[in-house]
Amino acid sequence: MTHKMQKTAMILAMALMTATPVWAVTDYSSMSNEELSKMRGTMPGASQEERNAFSSEWQQRTQSMTTEERQQYTGRPANATGDGSGKQQGMGQKGGGGGRQR
Repeated sequence: MTHKMQKTAMILAMALMTATPVWAVTDYSSMSNEELSKMRGTMPGASQEERNAFSSEWQQRTQSMTTEERQQYTGRPANATGDGSGKQQGMGQKGGGGGRQR
């Protein structure tokens, strides 16, 4: 491989690695309510982008659900850990979290 080809290959590889996170976010809009419901509580290891995409789609879905659908799909997920490790954004930070301050 010539030096110019190596350089081109390296630039292409770096460009692909940089762009991969954009492609990696799942398209939750194509999933059913049942599929999304089953995913609730299973995303602690997901990226912030992935959690935001899921949360946004789930909120949009629940707002358009009938009362019966909402009762069926909301509430505590069957796969929830129950240890309080859910959405903890802003919790435990000084002055944040909305908790009672002493």
